[in-house]
Amino acid sequence: MFLEPGPYDIIDFNMGFPVPKVVNNHEGSALMKEPKLAGKILRAMVKAVKKPVTVKIRKGFDETHINAVEIAKIAEDAGVSAIAVHGRTREQYYSGTADWDVIRQVKEAVTIPVIGNGDIFKAEDAAGMMEQTGCDGVMVARGARGNPWIFQEIRKFMETGQSRPRPKTDELREMILRHGQMLSEFKGEAMAMREMRKHVAWYTAGCPHSASLREAVNRVETMAELKSLLEERLA
Repeated sequence: MFLEPGPYDIIDFNMGFPVPKVVNNHEGSALMKEPKLAGKILRAMVKAVKKPVTVKIRKGFDETHINAVEIAKIAEDAGVSAIAVHGRTREQYYSGTADWDVIRQVKEAVTIPVIGNGDIFKAEDAAGMMEQTGCDGVMVARGARGNPWIFQEIRKFMETGQSRPRPKTDELREMILRHGQMLSEFKGEAMAMREMRKHVAWYTAGCPHSASLREAVNRVETMAELKSLLEERLA
């Protein structure tokens, strides 16, 4: 009820989150071990709000409990509008390779839209997942770190079959500064600059002299310092 007035189109229930502090509190991926409880929660959510309720799940909790199809059917029966499936178990976290076949199994088991998730790092990955699984869409997570262009890349590839070249240095620099400015407005400059250290590392991975840039950005404390550093190193 408290979520209903918010400025968003859906309410997503995340049963894929794997971190211990969440799982140990019987939340996130832990609910993959309790299908009946998960169904009860989803049913209550669907009943309580008018906005569509969606859910994200994993392949299972571990390799001895692969139950994505079971959970998906329960979610559909509860009235959930769409389901996202990450092709790894909770115990895998983000290691190994995502099992896209389990996404296909879920797609074949339910009639609601299925969104595939796991190992989407470039446009060709998204196209490959949709072809292999028949899913209705893809969810990009780690693949967007340092590459917010990936969504445009996927759309272009789907529509034309053409790949987008890597952003040029000036485009990269301007995007980092835009990211830093938006983060400063949201969290304050001091916290934003601390968080931008990891983002700059992701943005510049593979660039010439990126190691020295990553070391230098760890001393940045203001947007002015970030701008000066990028203008010097990403000229």
